[in-house]
Amino acid sequence: MRKLVLLSLLCAGSMAAAAQQVLKGTVRDSITRQPVPGATVKVIGTAKGVTTNANGEFELNVPANSQIQISSIGFENIIMQASLIKTGQPFLMRIKAVELNSAVVVGYGTQQRGTVTNSISTVNSSALAPEKNIVSDAGKALQGRVAGVFVASTNGTPGTTPNIQIRGAQSVSGTATNPLLVVDGLVVEGNSINLNTINPQDIESMEVLKDAASAAIYGARGSSGVIIITTKKGKMNSRPTFSVNAYTGGNNVPTNRRMLTTDEYKSAFNDARTNRIGDINTQLANPNNGLTPAQISQLNNEKKTLQSQIDGLQMANRSTDWLAAIKQKNAPVNNVQANMSGGGDKNNYYMSLGRYSEAAAMGMGNYERYTGRLDVTQIVNSWLKLNGGINITQSVQKNISNPIVAAFNARPDTPEDPVINADGTLGYYVGQQQHPLGAMMGITNKYKTNSYIGRLTADLTLTKDLQFRSSFNATKYNTLNRDFYTPFSYLGAFNKGQFKLSGADNFTYNFDNYFTYTKRISKLGINATAGYTFYSTELNGLGYDILGFPKIDGITGASAGSTYGSTANISNNNLSYKELSDAIFARAGIDWQGKYMLNASLRRDGDSKLLAAHRYSWFPSISGGWDLAKENFLADNRFINQLKLRSSYGISGNIRPVGYWDAQNLLLATSYNGNSALQMGSTIGNPEIHWERTRQVDAGIDAALFANRLTIVLDYYNKTTDGLMSKNDISWIYGAASIPDNIGNIRNKGMDLELALSSKAGKAFSWKVATNMNINRNEILSLKDSLTNYGTFIFGGPQSKAKVGQSVGSVLVYESLGVDPQTGDMIYKDQNKDGSIDSKDMITVPIAMPKFIGGTTLTFGYKGFSVEALFSYVVGNKVYDYYEQTLRSYDVDYTGIMPNKFDIVNKRWRKPGDITDVPRAITGAHGAGKTNDWNYRPSTQFVYDASYLRLRNLTVSYAVPQTILKKAKINSARIYCSAQNVFTITKYIGFDPEAASNSGIVSTNLPNPRATVIGVDLSF
Repeated sequence: MRKLVLLSLLCAGSMAAAAQQVLKGTVRDSITRQPVPGATVKVIGTAKGVTTNANGEFELNVPANSQIQISSIGFENIIMQASLIKTGQPFLMRIKAVELNSAVVVGYGTQQRGTVTNSISTVNSSALAPEKNIVSDAGKALQGRVAGVFVASTNGTPGTTPNIQIRGAQSVSGTATNPLLVVDGLVVEGNSINLNTINPQDIESMEVLKDAASAAIYGARGSSGVIIITTKKGKMNSRPTFSVNAYTGGNNVPTNRRMLTTDEYKSAFNDARTNRIGDINTQLANPNNGLTPAQISQLNNEKKTLQSQIDGLQMANRSTDWLAAIKQKNAPVNNVQANMSGGGDKNNYYMSLGRYSEAAAMGMGNYERYTGRLDVTQIVNSWLKLNGGINITQSVQKNISNPIVAAFNARPDTPEDPVINADGTLGYYVGQQQHPLGAMMGITNKYKTNSYIGRLTADLTLTKDLQFRSSFNATKYNTLNRDFYTPFSYLGAFNKGQFKLSGADNFTYNFDNYFTYTKRISKLGINATAGYTFYSTELNGLGYDILGFPKIDGITGASAGSTYGSTANISNNNLSYKELSDAIFARAGIDWQGKYMLNASLRRDGDSKLLAAHRYSWFPSISGGWDLAKENFLADNRFINQLKLRSSYGISGNIRPVGYWDAQNLLLATSYNGNSALQMGSTIGNPEIHWERTRQVDAGIDAALFANRLTIVLDYYNKTTDGLMSKNDISWIYGAASIPDNIGNIRNKGMDLELALSSKAGKAFSWKVATNMNINRNEILSLKDSLTNYGTFIFGGPQSKAKVGQSVGSVLVYESLGVDPQTGDMIYKDQNKDGSIDSKDMITVPIAMPKFIGGTTLTFGYKGFSVEALFSYVVGNKVYDYYEQTLRSYDVDYTGIMPNKFDIVNKRWRKPGDITDVPRAITGAHGAGKTNDWNYRPSTQFVYDASYLRLRNLTVSYAVPQTILKKAKINSARIYCSAQNVFTITKYIGFDPEAASNSGIVSTNLPNPRATVIGVDLSF
C-alpha cells in the first residue's frame, strides 16, 4: 500500500512538472531593436513574475496553459499564450505616445504623470544617446525637443556650453537667464559645475519644470525654470551587463562667406582713396568753401598721403582666403562610453567610464573629457535603504587658439608661411599685420577642470505610507588655467614672454531632509512632502602673471620668468566668496479617482547675500486639474484616453543676479607708492536690494487620443518678474562706478504646444512624429530709467540695452535709410529733426528674443533599420554683425595695413545712380556728418534676420539580428551613422545664425561645426 501511494505521488509530480514550461526570451524596442531593461514579465491572474535584466532578457517557469503579460513604462503591453511562445523568442514592444502611470521627477520627489497639474516636459535617455547628441554636454539635447526651451550654441569652440532659456528671459542680467540645474538632488549654480561635467550617457532623464507652480519648490532659485537631471542606476534582480557605445568621425565648418581676393582687395583699397581724393578736390574747387589756409594745407597733405598709399601698394600675384585657410577640413571627434550594471535581491549597481574628445574645426586646439561614475543601492532591512554615488570628471581644453580676427584682417597676398626673423621671433610680411598661422604659433595653454560630485542618501520607511529621506549632495569643482606666450610669439614679444595662471577652488553642498506621505483611501489619493534644506557654496580664486623670459626654445613654465605682472591682476584673481542659504518647504496634493486634482506648495527661503531685512521670503504655488476622460459621460468613449484641464499659479525667485557683496560696502586692499593701502570697490553696496520675484499663471490641456497614439499638450502662460536686478552708473565723485539696484519689471507671455503621433501597434513598418513649438513675447514693463544695460559692452560696436516697452537684448544704433544713390554714402534718420545726426538720434532695436521656436522629430523603423531626423527652427530673432561693421572701414589700422573685407563689399556703390545697400569705399571724413566712420557707424544696416531651419541631427542605425549575435555571444549590437548640423536654411549671410551672444551680437563667435560619425553600440 505504501509503495502504491508513493508511486501515485511520483506520477502526480511528473504530471505537474509536465504542465510547467520554462520561458526564455528577450524584450526589445520595436523601432531600435534595443533591449528593454526592467520590463515586467508576469503570469496573468497570479503574483508570479520577473523583470528583464539590462539586456532585456528574462527566464520564467510558468504553467503551459497560462497567459503572459509583458509591460514596461512607455510601451504598449504584450499579452500572449505561454504555449505559443518559443524559447529565445524576441518580444518587440511598441512605444506608447504617452504613459499616464509613469513617474515624473519633481522637486523633492516624484508624481504619477496622470495626476501632474504642472507644466513639466521630459527628455529620456534615448534622446541623449551619443549618436543623437554629438556634442560634449547634455544641454544641447534639449534643442528642438522641448516646447518653450530655447537652446543656442553661441560659440563653436570645443567644450563650450550652450545658452538655455525657458519661456524667455526673466532677467536683465545677461548671465542670469539660464535655468537652475538639479543633478540627483544637487543644486547646481553657475560657479559650481556646468553641463559639461555630466556625461550625457549617464543620464536617465531630464525633467524641465516650466511653470512657477513646479519651480516654486526651489524658491529663490527657480524663476528662470528648473532642469532636474536624474542619472542612471542598476536594476535589482538582474544579471551583470556590460555595454559599450563608441563612435569616430570629424568636424568641419560649413560656410560660404569669403574674403576678398588680391585683385578685389586692390580695387577696394584704391577706390577708397580715389573717392576721398575726389571729395577733397571738389571741396577745394568750391570758391565758397570757407576753408582757412591751414585747412587747405591739411587737405592737400591728405591728398599726397592718399596718393602715396595708392602708388605704394605693391601686392604679390597670389590670393589666399585666410578664413578658409584656418579651417580644419576634418577635425577629429571621438567618443567611447562603457558601463556595467546589475543587481541582486536587495541591491543594485551602475558604473561607467567615458572619454569624449573634439578638435577645433577652426583655428587649433582640442577639448577632452574623462568621466567615471559609480552608483550603489543597498536595502539594509525592511525600513532602511541606502544609496550612494560619486561622479568624477576631468575636462581639458588644450592649445585653444582662435585666429579668426587675424584671418579677417590679413591681406590676401600674405605668403603661405609666416615670416621668421633671424632671432627666431615672428616677423611681418607688411606693416605689423599678424600672419593668421603665425598667430597660433608660440602659444600653449591648458584649461583643466576637475569636478567631484558625491551623494549619500538614506531612505527610511517609518510606516507603510510615511517615508523619510536624508540626502547629502556635494561637489568639489577645481579649475586651473595656464597660458604661456613665448618671447618668439606675437602676443609674448612685448613682455618678452608671458605666463598667466588662474584658477578656482570651489566647494558646494546641500543637505536635504524631508518626509513623504502617500495614501490611497478608497477613491481619494493623498500625497505630501515637507522638509528642510541647507545650501552652502564657497568660491576661492587664485592667479598671477609672470613676465620676462629668455629667448630659448622649450620653455613653457613660470620658473624661467624674471618679474611679476600687474599687482592689480593678482588682487583681482585672488578673491574668496561664501554663500549660505536655507529653506523650509512643503507640498501637498490630493486627487479623487485620478479625476480631480489639487496641489499646493510653500517655501520660505533665506540667503546670506542679502541683509537681514530682506533675507527671507515666501514662495507659494497652487495648481489644479480635471481629467474629463474619466467622467461618466466619456467612460465608454473609445477615442479619448485622457483629456486633462489644468491651471496653476506660483511665485518663484532668482538670487543669481545679486552679487556676493552687493548689499554691503567693502574696501579693497591695494598698494600705493609701494605701501599697503585700501580703496573703495568698484561697486557701492545697496542694503535695500533683494532677489527678483516672478509671478506666473499657467493654463494647459493634456490630451491622449486613439489608444494613446496621438498626444497633445497645450499651455498658455503669463509670468511677470519684479525687482529686476541691475547696476546703475553713478558719478565718479563716489569713488565707484556703479550701485546695484532693483530697477523694474519684465513680462513673458506665450504658448507652448507639443504634438506626437505614432503608428498602430503590430505593424512591420513603424513610425512616430513629434513636434513642438513656442510663441513668446518678452517685454520690459518698467525701469527706474527708460534704458539699462544688457549683455557685454563692445568697444566701437552697438550698445546692448533693455528698454521699456521692448524685449531684452536690444541694441542702441542709428536707423539706416540706405545708401544715397547720388553720393554712395549712408543716410541715417534724423529722429529729433534737429538737422544733425548724433547720439540723440540713436534708437533701440530688439534683436535677441525670437518670436517662435520649435522642433520636429521624425522616427521610422523597419526590420532592424531605424532612421531619426531632428529639425529645429528659430523665427523672428535678429543678430547684429559686429564682424561686418568693423570690416567696413577702409582706413589703415594700427598695424599700418587696411584689413581685408568680406566679399559683400564687391556690391558697393561705385558711381552716381547705383542702387545698392553697401556704401562706397572711402577713407577720411565723408558723408553728411563729415566723420571718418560715417558709412560704418553702429546702425540697422548691420542688423540681419537670423531666423533659421536646421536639420540638427540625422541618425541611421541597424540592429544586428540575434541569429548572428548568438554565435559571437553578444546580447545586442547596433551599427549607426550620424550627422549633426547637417544643413541650415537661413537668410543670414554670416557664418551661423545660432552662434551669437545672448545679447544677439556676433563678435568673435566661432560657428558651430558640422559633425559626421560612424559608431557601434554593443551589449554583452
